[in-house]
Amino acid sequence: MGFFSKKKKEADNTPQFPAEYLALVEKWDTFLEKINNRFNESLVNAEEAILDNLDESNYDLTPTMTAWQGIKAQLRGLSNKIDETFDNKVKPQMLDYVPEYETIDESIKGGKLRSSIYHRIERFEIVLEGKVSQQFYNHAIQHFNLDFHCTQCSAKITVNKNIFHAHYVSCEYCNTVNTFTPNDKIAAIRWVVENIAKYKALPEWDLMQKAQNDFHEIRPPHEGRDNAEYVAAYKKREDTERAFWTKYFTERSEYLHQYKETITHDVDDKMKWFYEERKRELDY
Repeated sequence: MGFFSKKKKEADNTPQFPAEYLALVEKWDTFLEKINNRFNESLVNAEEAILDNLDESNYDLTPTMTAWQGIKAQLRGLSNKIDETFDNKVKPQMLDYVPEYETIDESIKGGKLRSSIYHRIERFEIVLEGKVSQQFYNHAIQHFNLDFHCTQCSAKITVNKNIFHAHYVSCEYCNTVNTFTPNDKIAAIRWVVENIAKYKALPEWDLMQKAQNDFHEIRPPHEGRDNAEYVAAYKKREDTERAFWTKYFTERSEYLHQYKETITHDVDDKMKWFYEERKRELDY
């Protein structure tokens, strides 16, 4: 009997909302679902449109990336629409039936979707710019391989890597050492390598983001309280961030060979801010 009495008591404490308010909640949920579905569909269409643009522009990155910036603004507009709709339409109607504090959960619901959209845009940009940059790189190599010939025997010389810097390439037919020099356009946009490297390090980026999110869910310990969980979360952040930057700089060095000897230094340099933060928070 006691068990059922407890259940009944808990049920009695459950807020009873007017049917009109519950209908508004349902309508709000439907709106958020539509925004989420529209966003996901937009990502698929965006990738197809941008890659088509790259091909149609004869691999001119300027109009391609300008088009992406316009699409990104539209995607962010979907996120902004969440707050605008709740503040200007949904919440005022809800206040006709419940006090303001009862609407907080619905506001949080929208906030979570808004934050999710911004995070997904950030991740999608890594993927999209990585794919665009890889296609551009592949196209550039084909272009150079059509024009680059041995100065001694005129045989075609294939350039497979390091197209962004002048370097020596031996002719496989007469062994003459030729100097490959990129044109100004290619030398000026070597940042495509950074996009490719970041895209290839996406699994490590995902783990780093998860570690950061998990860390922010933990409250900093007060004086005199055990901080083992907080320290462990910091260690997880350190490991995943170092793994990401190591992967990133390693991949970059595959295209920019002059950086092969500086990977450790470059990783340490990127981690400086983390250790400065840890020093402030944990004093070590």
